[in-house]
Amino acid sequence: MQETAQVGMMILCAAGFIAALATAAFGSGVPVVEAQSPANTEANIIRVAPSGSDTLGCGSAAMPCRSIAFAVNQAASGDEIRVAAGIYQNTGLDAACSFLIDAVVCVNSKSLTLRGGFSAGNWSSPNPSANPTIIDGQNTYRGINVVRANPLTMEGFIIQNGRAVPDPGDPNAFGGGMSAIESALTLRDMVFRNNQVIGPNTSSDRGGAGAGGALAIRSSPGRISSTLERVIFENNTSLGGTSAGRGGFAFGAVFIYASNVNITHCTFTGNRALAGSDGSGIGGDGLRADALGGAIALEGGTVAVLIGVQVSNNETVGGNGSQYGGGAFGAGLISEDSTLIVADSQFRSNVARGGNGSADGGMAGGGGILALNSNARIERVQVIANRLSSGNASGGTAGAIGGGGLYLWRGRPDAPSLNEVINTIVADNSLEKGQGTSVGGGGGGIQVQGLTANLIHVTLARNWLGPGLVVGQALVVVQAPGVSAATANLSHSIVANHTAETSGATAIVVLQGNTLNMNRVLFAGNTNNLNTNSVPLLPGAINGLNTVINTGSAGFASPGTPNYDYRITTNSPAVDQAIGSGIPHDFEMQSRPNGQAPDLGADELETSEPPQPPSPPPDLSTLTERVYIPIAIR
Repeated sequence: MQETAQVGMMILCAAGFIAALATAAFGSGVPVVEAQSPANTEANIIRVAPSGSDTLGCGSAAMPCRSIAFAVNQAASGDEIRVAAGIYQNTGLDAACSFLIDAVVCVNSKSLTLRGGFSAGNWSSPNPSANPTIIDGQNTYRGINVVRANPLTMEGFIIQNGRAVPDPGDPNAFGGGMSAIESALTLRDMVFRNNQVIGPNTSSDRGGAGAGGALAIRSSPGRISSTLERVIFENNTSLGGTSAGRGGFAFGAVFIYASNVNITHCTFTGNRALAGSDGSGIGGDGLRADALGGAIALEGGTVAVLIGVQVSNNETVGGNGSQYGGGAFGAGLISEDSTLIVADSQFRSNVARGGNGSADGGMAGGGGILALNSNARIERVQVIANRLSSGNASGGTAGAIGGGGLYLWRGRPDAPSLNEVINTIVADNSLEKGQGTSVGGGGGGIQVQGLTANLIHVTLARNWLGPGLVVGQALVVVQAPGVSAATANLSHSIVANHTAETSGATAIVVLQGNTLNMNRVLFAGNTNNLNTNSVPLLPGAINGLNTVINTGSAGFASPGTPNYDYRITTNSPAVDQAIGSGIPHDFEMQSRPNGQAPDLGADELETSEPPQPPSPPPDLSTLTERVYIPIAIR
């Protein structure tokens, strides 16, 4: 048990994304380039088609322009550009964005609307499915440069094969498909696919970072919100560079820094954040080559509302080093020093793998979501079958590991102290430690560290700890050293089907000095429910035992692969047992109660009543804005 006593002490990530890394080379000195040529004057609409010609005054139905770039440079703020089906590629240097790397399209200091999906015979009714309109970076150029465009609206485009290296004067690289600086975007019905951002290799002690393989939004003005609606992000890659010290960080397919964003009904699949591998694995700053947020990375005081997102099969991989492996955090999503609201969404089959090093393998945390020093509310979300594996060490310690589904963590005393998880299913997530001496790990479903977490109507089921891990198959509650003890308030919930791979593995473990408050919790089919008997570790305060229900089966519809259906059935002992609950809906927006009292867990037994529509996104103006102070925790 000695090795597991260090759980929570070791699972500290090196996210700490320094503000200068996100804003270097720009600051307030972004050039402003106004249009030099008059726009087409026909109702402020400029048309573009492969059959057109880039001549002054082009853009009519009879004489469309040939390239999107030429049309943008003709346009004045407020104009609309309509683009017919075709593949649009780089046409040469663009003076409007000469201070950035080349892109297929540049929008500088203009408010424009760009719509794809038209045909040369129909300029009034776009149909992107029938008329694919593609901006193609040819694995050489960034797709779109956007600077101080407030706002820029784009609809009906595919952005593919973009490639971004650092902009001039910047030590890091951002936005392979699109980079937006001091801008507000509205992107609808679009696809970002096969784009990449590549952090530079350096001769210094740290490689350059790569952030936003598909899209990077940085420092939106005046907290104007960007909107991403019905956008698909698939197979985009963020790569950290190499160095003699540590490799560079890698941040998600979508990277948001110091901006507000609403992400609605978007899909993220097959995206990767791969930290740089080379050198010793540790830099002069004491940090390692970490990968953060395979699909989405929120940094620097961002306020993000995610509604109806599907995040699956994304990956974070820490960098390898001759001595130290880098960490892998938030395989689906990481939120650091930000405000995060997620609702009506699914995080499934995402993978985080720590890097390898001879002395110390890399850590892994947050297979679905990692909320670090953030205001986080997670409601009506399914977090299913995400996987963590820590890095190998040939002659030292394997990486620590925790939070197979959710990792809720406060690593700084002035960070938000309360997170909430409501009507959420956390099931079939798993942890597996790398080779080497074990330093412990746990929280196959959820890790709560250094804060208070309200876990209300949560279903925790079939989460798994690999060989040698015993601390909290479903939930671990652990202090953040030097910051705070943790409290989990678990109410009206189900904890079921956690069977032990290793002797002593226990479904819920509360470490000494920490607290678990339970109110109407159903335990079903677990090998061991709680560490009240000091197995595997001496317990902290565990309250509410008199409200616990113990049974052999939770009565799920079809748990585990292939259906992962954690609705309850009519014979479930959870029915009508959530006495005192005031939550009005379940994870599908089915009304509660459907009987004498609400049901335990995320699901209310189904009725003939149709589910209610999802609640609207919260009013962001009511959220308290926080000052972003960069951190570097190890």
